[in-house]
Amino acid sequence: MTTPRTRTYVAATVAAALAAPPAGAVAADQRSEIASYLEEIVVTARKRDESLQDIGSSVSALGSVELSRRPDIDLSSFANASPNVIIDDMQEGPGAPAAMTIRGVGTNDHERSIDPTIGVVVDGVFIGTVGGAMIKALDLESLEILRGPQGTLFGRNSIGGAVNIKRRKPETDFGGEVRASYGNYDDTSVDGYVNIPINDKFAFKISGAWNERDGYFYNRTLDRKQGEKKYKTLSPSFVWRPTNNLEFYYRYDRTETEQDASVMLNVAQPDQGWCFFYQQCAPGLDTPQGGSRYVSLQNTPDSNAWFDSDMHVFNARWDISDEYRLEYVFGYFQTKEDAHWDFDGTPLTLYDTQRPQQWDQRSHELRLTHMGKGALTYTIGTYVWNSSYRIDMISTIGFGDLIFGLPAGTILQVPQSVQQRTDSYAVFFEGDYRFNDTWTLTLGGRYTRDEKDTGLIDPLFETELAQAGGIANPVEKSWREFTPKVSLRYRISPEFMSYALYSRGFRAGGFSGRPGTYEAAVTAYDPETVDNFELGVKSEWFDRRLRVNGAVYFMKYDDKQEELSVPVDVEGGTGQQTLFLNAASAEIKGLELEIMAIPFKGFTLTGSLGLLDAKYKDFVDPLTNRSLTYLELRRAPELTASLSPAYEWSAGSGNMVLRVDWHFTSEYENTFLNSPQTRNDSQNVVDAMLSYRINNTLLAIFGRNLTEEDGYTIGLDVARDLDFAGLWSFTGARPPRTYGVQLTQRF
Repeated sequence: MTTPRTRTYVAATVAAALAAPPAGAVAADQRSEIASYLEEIVVTARKRDESLQDIGSSVSALGSVELSRRPDIDLSSFANASPNVIIDDMQEGPGAPAAMTIRGVGTNDHERSIDPTIGVVVDGVFIGTVGGAMIKALDLESLEILRGPQGTLFGRNSIGGAVNIKRRKPETDFGGEVRASYGNYDDTSVDGYVNIPINDKFAFKISGAWNERDGYFYNRTLDRKQGEKKYKTLSPSFVWRPTNNLEFYYRYDRTETEQDASVMLNVAQPDQGWCFFYQQCAPGLDTPQGGSRYVSLQNTPDSNAWFDSDMHVFNARWDISDEYRLEYVFGYFQTKEDAHWDFDGTPLTLYDTQRPQQWDQRSHELRLTHMGKGALTYTIGTYVWNSSYRIDMISTIGFGDLIFGLPAGTILQVPQSVQQRTDSYAVFFEGDYRFNDTWTLTLGGRYTRDEKDTGLIDPLFETELAQAGGIANPVEKSWREFTPKVSLRYRISPEFMSYALYSRGFRAGGFSGRPGTYEAAVTAYDPETVDNFELGVKSEWFDRRLRVNGAVYFMKYDDKQEELSVPVDVEGGTGQQTLFLNAASAEIKGLELEIMAIPFKGFTLTGSLGLLDAKYKDFVDPLTNRSLTYLELRRAPELTASLSPAYEWSAGSGNMVLRVDWHFTSEYENTFLNSPQTRNDSQNVVDAMLSYRINNTLLAIFGRNLTEEDGYTIGLDVARDLDFAGLWSFTGARPPRTYGVQLTQRF
């Protein structure tokens, strides 16, 4: 499994660590002081440094100390850090496409043409696709989860919220960290970073990571393990401060992933095509065809995938004075991938795909921030975004006798190609006016113009393209949106603040990326909007030993985009297509509560509670004209809760820390039509970590999903509508129980 390129990545980190002086030479005793009160949490949720307790909106935040105590792998495990949040790896391709839902607003599809609803922002750069958005928990300085629309400062496609991530910058003192871990399923990892100061103005840093693991699944058809994955990344960066008020920061991230194609589990019921016609049936509503959620029946021996990404971040910051800061952020993110998938999840060749695709995005943001002791503070800026996307998919279809009347056993090769481009421009403003020490008014707004075109380069549409004059990009459309924000904060005392908030966000319009007809390919759907009305409190008690933050909210969801996989009889097609329509409106209301307490020295307790009531208000099926308001919104559990006790105590020459994370989600739907075979029952997920630090050495044992929850991370009905049960439904299961040991050395 180890390749020359793998060894190069590992050597870049390990060699630097070996060149460092031993830990004992750095400091004789660097035990962390055991906390006896809550520290202030500084966040950048409004693109400036502020105390969490001063922000008039719902934000959960994790700092570097908290992050070091958690056994996180990627963003999926951070769902337990915030109420009303679901984050899963959809397992629908390489690059870990992220299925994120906040307050019932989310996406459930991996297609790059579908805009996200949750903005993932890394070092100020917005990741514009779900592919590559499942950021690894490596080299993190802080992580913030912003709940509710973030349309003013984060813009389009943060309609449900945003995840704001900061990586550690280079430092002008030599030092670094190397971490190695080993766990079950032969899960082996090495990661680390080295700071290399050139002088007191310029610092260079190199980070790297390498991971290999065996699969969680057993493929009964091929009689082997399935789900093997290899991952590596290399990230050089630098900070240059030529003067005290000027800073330039650059970081490059190169990641490479090789893996078995994701395991798809067939859960077809008797009224679906795979079961009725081919006897490929799930034995029950809760059990896939293989009899276990970790048993695969896929029959394609070369089912594999790879995913490469390149990310460039450049930030220039000029502190013009004590009150004014000018900042420019450039971001570039590119992904290339290919996957050969056995999508039908059966021992037969019914539906396989080859999916090479590429995503490119560039963004420029320029903003001026005015801070100070005066009554007015503000941030004003402009934003430019460009992205392009192309997929050249080939579907292998073996059910031609069912759809097209072909002889049984006929194998069809169906090509489908789509390319799309987006150009977006925005100006924004958000300002605070402090009337006095008690009342503060916030006003903000963002004006956005989107331009999208879709390129039809598909043989299926050869006749239509000829009639259009053979134009490569025959269809384009533009939209304009204004997203305002109004907030009023009332500080009752230094420890207690309440606020009222109105904010709006929108998800961009676009074109279908999986059309089966020319009409579906060239028909645009419009943006959807969410208006959020929120009342909240931020409070601290007992000399900063208890922090209680809470909010109640009501959201109006209009022009909601719905995607539905429906059957279509087109000669030479796949027999199905995905329609995107502005078909619904919904109302969402709920409550969120977060606590953090240190009842006695060394013991920290954090917890959260989220209540959610998400209902369709107006939803008529455009195909049948029937009401669909009875359906439940996907990935919108009525209850989420978490509790995380952590205890730190002195042990010998070091400190011991025990942390346990419990996360509960009630039952929720995974598919548009609420198919019972894809539904998730309530889940209790428990993670734990026990660590011992002595000077600069940390030894830890960890366990994830100790309760062995096997809930579905994805569910999809293929070619199903209200009158036709469709061909089949497939799902993917969350990782099983994993555990291991981890050694970290700082220098």
